[in-house]
Parts: sequence; structure tokens; C-alpha cells
Amino acid sequence: MAAGVVLGAGITFSQSAAQEQPSTLPALADRNDSTSADGLGAPFESAAAGIAFRPPADGKLIRRATNDDIVSYVNDEKNWVLKVTLTTLSKPLPLKNYQDENGRDQLGMMDLTLEQFKRIQPGAEVLRQDVTPLTDGDAGMLVLRYSLGTTRMLNQQAIIHASDYVYYTLSFTTPAAKNPDAGTEDPAEREAVTIFRKVLDSVKLLDRTSIRLEQNDRLYRTRALYLNLTDKRIREALIPEQWLRLMRDGKDIGYTYIVEESEKRGQQDGVKIGIRSRTVPEADLQVDAETWMYCTFDRAHEDWTNTVIYDNPKKPQPKKKYSTEIGISDRQTKPEVQRPLDGADNSKSQVREVETYTLTVKYVSRSSTGQPVTRQLPPSYLPQALGQLLPRLLGHEPAGYMFYTYVGDRREVMTRYVDVESEQTVTLDGKTVRAIPIKDRIGLEGSPTYHYISPDGKYLGSENKDSKILILPTDAETLKKIWITPTLTRPSTPTDGTLPEPEPSR
Repeated sequence: MAAGVVLGAGITFSQSAAQEQPSTLPALADRNDSTSADGLGAPFESAAAGIAFRPPADGKLIRRATNDDIVSYVNDEKNWVLKVTLTTLSKPLPLKNYQDENGRDQLGMMDLTLEQFKRIQPGAEVLRQDVTPLTDGDAGMLVLRYSLGTTRMLNQQAIIHASDYVYYTLSFTTPAAKNPDAGTEDPAEREAVTIFRKVLDSVKLLDRTSIRLEQNDRLYRTRALYLNLTDKRIREALIPEQWLRLMRDGKDIGYTYIVEESEKRGQQDGVKIGIRSRTVPEADLQVDAETWMYCTFDRAHEDWTNTVIYDNPKKPQPKKKYSTEIGISDRQTKPEVQRPLDGADNSKSQVREVETYTLTVKYVSRSSTGQPVTRQLPPSYLPQALGQLLPRLLGHEPAGYMFYTYVGDRREVMTRYVDVESEQTVTLDGKTVRAIPIKDRIGLEGSPTYHYISPDGKYLGSENKDSKILILPTDAETLKKIWITPTLTRPSTPTDGTLPEPEPSR
């Protein structure tokens, strides 16, 4: 989300008919894969992604809550990286090359993946390119050597065919032989190939039917929520001013000041939210951010600007680092001519209304301007401003919802799961209170943040136990006792992507 504090599809590759004959790699000659568990770590399982396997031992697990990346394992000592991704296509695509309805040769998923890899690494040497059976489906096997600067690398990929719409890719990158033409087998390559075989032997594809059914139920409740999300309901949820303490493991590391108000732009009414925040997550890092979000009550238009300054309070710099994120989404209905098939009577063409829902996000920093992110949005997309208000808009009845939201850290539209739980007794900041917990997470298996709402609708705070972050409502006087001259004013209106000079942190 754009704010620093949480409150609240197909693939196209260039095609080429050229095929290279792979050379051989000694370690790949023996195709009777071992089933020994030696060298493998504890099992990994993701019900949301639908896959389970055992990774190489001694790898550091890295979870990234993105739509495609499932998990990575990194072994810095050996310079090994295992990356597991899920690809869901909007149109069917076979694993192997095929002929289309017009008899033209087309590349399958395996060869398209190879084409993409060779565009990134033009000089890559193909050592293996074939299809092998696994316990759960066939896999396209690719093995390549390439240069990364002055380092030679070996990349092994297994493109597992779950269906013509769904593929899992396991990519294992390790150091390659420094002199592959020496005529002797490299022990490091042999070890990497053996380990990857064992990883593939452990792969199990899981049934995702129950996950899809649950998502459908959540989306149905989300649509019902949107139908009942009236202007009056949104206005009543607004809080003109809020002051929040940000704590980690019992220590104050930041604060936030928020203003919420309704605003009329032209003929449309909407909600406008301004956020000014400061965090000092480390002794040598201070982060100041200012955010403005606007969204029409009907969600047909939103825009937001989020500007962040990174500073080292112990070492003043002439030029502080900053970045600005500017996002706009619009939902429009346009007429579109539907013409009959080729050779039919064009007089029978029809015009129908087609809805488009598009998001564009631009990034600007002091040194560069990044490529904008453009995404087509689903109906359940949650604008940033409404995402800030969400815990106060859901009501008190236990229910589960699924939204799509833009996550700036990932520069991607991702799923946001929200569960309203039953009223219960909870412990918040060492105090026992009655509250309605609202479980909030990015992705089905994302780290949950719990927002606590009192039975009469008052916001009590938020907590993420994994990161030990606690957010508590407070007042201006309390913040002034904790911080030296805290900036508790409305965020400035960004013009050139910069912010006023920050005040001292303490």
C-alpha cells in the first residue's frame, strides 16, 4: 500500500523456430535419479501455491508475497539459489512445441522459457533441453552455462506442466566449471546436478480446488460489501485527525499523523486522506513520508502520491535520498464494435458497452525515473484510500473477504485477504480488552497484521507478531513527550517530489 502504516494474464515471448542441439554435461549422463534425502532440508509446503518439495539443505528461506514468486532458498556459502515460481496463463499453452489451427509451428512453454533466458543471457550455452516425467506431471528440463560478469554460472530449470494453463518452475543457479573444456568433470557441478535431481524427486503438486472455492466465496462477499458501501457509510467512518505510535518490541520507532475528509472534485464526491509519518527503524536510518490519497465514493477514480525521504540523522548529507510514487486508477465504460467473423455480413456488427479498469503507477527519484507500472484491474480492486479505512468499513459480523490491492514494495497488484473474527478478549499492549480482531494479510500465506476494533466501533490498535510491530492510537501531547519537535501538521502538497527538511528525530 502507498502508506507506510497499514490500517485499515498471460505471458508473451518472442518466438523463434531456430533450435540448437544441446551439448553434453557429464553429470547429466546418468538419468536414473536418486531418491536419497541426503543433502535436502526440511520440507516446504504451500497450500495456496499448490506445491510441496524439499529444498537443498542449509539454504536460507526467502518468502516474497508476490503473485508469481512462491519461495527462494539462498546458500551464500556455496553461492546457490533455488527459486520456485508459479505461472498462470490466460490462454492454454502446451509444454512442447506444437502446430496451431493454421498448421504453423509454434513454440511451447519450454522453448519460450529458453528464448526468454537467452535474451537475458545471449551467450548462454545449452547443455540440456528435453522433457522428463516426474511423479506429478512432465517437466521441461533446461540446463545452461553462462557468464555473470567474470563468474561462470550453471542454471538448471524444471518447468513442471500442471496443465496447459498452469506451470511451476524450479530454477537452481550455482557456480559452473571454470574450465568446462578441460575434459574432467567438475565436482561442484556434479554436486549441484545431484542435489537438483533429489529436489525434483521430492516435488508434489497439491490439489488447489478448496483454495479456489474459498477464494470464490471471499470474492462474492467482497462484491456484496461494495454494493452496500454507500457514501454515508464511508463518511461516517472518517476520523478528522489521528495520532499513532509505532513501536517495535516495546520501543518507540516512529509516529504517524493522519487526516481524513470528504472532498468534491468536479461533479464527483470522494474521500481524501493525508498521512505524515516518521520511522527510525535503525540508529542510522530515518524515514520521513508524506502521502495523499483520493478516491471517489463509487471507486471509479483514485489517485495518490507517496513521497519518502531517507536520511541518516547521525551523518547529515548534502542530498538526501527520496522517491515518489504517483498512482492513478480509472474505471470507464466505452462503446466497442463487435464485428462478425471474417466473410460474414458486416451490416450485422453490434455495439456493446465494454468496461475497462486500469491502474498506472509512476516512480521518480532524485537520480532517475523508473518505467511506469500499468495493470488491468479486476472488479474487486481496492483503492488505496479505501484500503486505509477498511477495518472501519467491514462491520462486526465474522466474514472473510479477498481484495486486490497495489503493493508499492512489490510494484504489483496482489491479493489482500481480510477476516473479521468474533468478538473476544485480547491482550493489547499488556492490557486486556474486548475487541473484534480483523486479520489482514497480503497473499493467503502472508504475515498477518491484526487490527482491533472495539464493540462500539473504535479503533484500538494494530499488531504484527512476526515483526513485533505494534501501532497504538494516541494524542499529540504524548508524541511531543516522546519525540523532539514532531511534525504533526497536514502533509504538504507534493509538486516536485521533494519534502520539507525533516525535523530532528529525538
